[in-house]
Amino acid sequence: MTESLEALIRGVPFFHSLDRVDVARLTGALEEATFSAGEIIFAEGNGADALYLLAEGRVAVSVRTPSGEQLLLAEQEGPSHFGELGLLLARRTASVRAVTGIRVWRLSRERFDRVARERPGLGLAMAASLAELLDRRSREHAGIPAAAPATLPIRLDVPRAATPPLARTLAVLAAVGVPAVLWTMLPAPAGLTATGWHIGLIVLGAALAWLTEPVPDFVSALAMVTAWGLAGLVPLGRALAGFTSPSYVVALSALGLAAAMVRSGLLYRAALRLLQTFPTSYPGQVLALLTGGLLITPLMPLSIGRVAAVAPLVQEIAQNLGYPPRSRGSAGLAFAGIFGYAAFSSIFVTGLAMNFYVFALMPPADRAHFGWFTWLLGAAPTGVILLLGTAVMLLAGFRPRGTPTVTDGALERQRLVLGPLTSGERVTIVAVAVLLIGFVAQPVVRVDSAWVAACALVVVLAGGALARDTFRSSIEWGFLILFGVLLGTGGVLHNAGVDRWIGDALVPLAQSAGGPGALVMLLAAAVVVFRLVLPWIPATLLLSLALVPAAPRLGLSPWVAGFVVLVAANTWLHPRQSDYCRLVRDATRGEMFTERQATIAGVALTALTLLGLALSVPYWRLLGILTP
Repeated sequence: MTESLEALIRGVPFFHSLDRVDVARLTGALEEATFSAGEIIFAEGNGADALYLLAEGRVAVSVRTPSGEQLLLAEQEGPSHFGELGLLLARRTASVRAVTGIRVWRLSRERFDRVARERPGLGLAMAASLAELLDRRSREHAGIPAAAPATLPIRLDVPRAATPPLARTLAVLAAVGVPAVLWTMLPAPAGLTATGWHIGLIVLGAALAWLTEPVPDFVSALAMVTAWGLAGLVPLGRALAGFTSPSYVVALSALGLAAAMVRSGLLYRAALRLLQTFPTSYPGQVLALLTGGLLITPLMPLSIGRVAAVAPLVQEIAQNLGYPPRSRGSAGLAFAGIFGYAAFSSIFVTGLAMNFYVFALMPPADRAHFGWFTWLLGAAPTGVILLLGTAVMLLAGFRPRGTPTVTDGALERQRLVLGPLTSGERVTIVAVAVLLIGFVAQPVVRVDSAWVAACALVVVLAGGALARDTFRSSIEWGFLILFGVLLGTGGVLHNAGVDRWIGDALVPLAQSAGGPGALVMLLAAAVVVFRLVLPWIPATLLLSLALVPAAPRLGLSPWVAGFVVLVAANTWLHPRQSDYCRLVRDATRGEMFTERQATIAGVALTALTLLGLALSVPYWRLLGILTP
């Protein structure tokens, strides 16, 4: 049945370009229905809201004449499709009646719109297909031979909304003007050389640009490096040294593996399998999403990619369980997907590319100590609190009222359409195993993690899991540019003595805190407040850059300072702070949760994160990571 259903979908002209993962998602969105002979499927003039895939039987398509009679246009026999205009028009332009008993699969406009939003080319392909259909019918009506099919060039990119020119100009003036005024009017502070002061002022300008976003963040980073060079402050090799660091190689390889997991369908398959393992109920699916995210996180160091992959599945689960849009049930499932696939990102060193950035900022002795297992060991209390706390919060605070109406079989149909493991998925599994085993065994085999990561990337590329064009288009190169520049920035600030100056400036704060434990909580609260101003990625990178090298002067382990920044910056007090909330909201057309629900979930996540850090303090003392 699954093979015939896939053939039905691919029989629709504008679905030809869909890959197997998209077909699997559409399969999960289909609703099966049967009609008896003589029954009307829909009538001319009725509301149009779906496409029908005719699996078995025969239907008659007719229109009403001015005299009120029905004029037969055509009869169709399965396998075929009808009602495609219902995906675009508000009213039906014809009537369809079952000539025999029929079985159909119904694809609602709502489900089609969701796929079309994620695949912009699909909408244009549909427009071209329907234009050809209308042209063919017009020619048939006039007795003119059909023309050869025409094709349209399809753009797959969606341009972003431009920043208003005035706001962009003011932001650029602030990013350039504020450092320039301070440069000319204020001497270097005590304890900092003129070179260090000027380097820090240029970093301040970049921070203002990241706050106001007149240009993409990686452009601001490149402008920062260029300003250093033009001012004669930093040699080119030192400014761009981050691009040759082991952490940059690891990040590049990790993003390549993440792209392979998404493109090959492996991540989608894994998420489906985990969802099928748990009961088809609200509690069962919440636990499936949390547990599944926890298991997948160490295998794919791209939290946005994980959330993007699970978002459509979460919406389909909510609809299959019968939860109305923005209800408690749909919101709870959405947050289970976000928490499960994003909240544990820094519990595993391989769970987030920015973990490698913090790792690179740590002194060599600390890097030698914190391998894959020791990182997890130190992060364990926070991870346990996040897992248990989010589960309790979602099951108690968002549990829907009443018993859901369950539609069985959607997940199984999707899994069957995916079929057996493809060669790309097998290659990706091998590459992920190489990366994970290499990291875990690194203390024993003594092979630098960068070589392990490079080996895993070679496996992906040589094995064909990512083609050349796919590799170019799937990697977030802007992030890697920002990442590489800021990796080098750590060395620049260290050589100029800026990190020591920051540490000295923070020493009174550390002394007033009354001890390392109180300082940890003070830093976590400061990160949460800082995130109200700066976006997630720049905030995490800047705070890590300031605090990790300065941590020893504050009486903290550099790993503790970095971990506090990573987990505290991954929270939100308002949904506009969260890239994950925006992603899920846009992917589901705002149908999963309200802004108020997202605020409640974010505040709860923030409180649980702070609780996890507070409970980690005595644990870290026991491990010797945090000295009294």
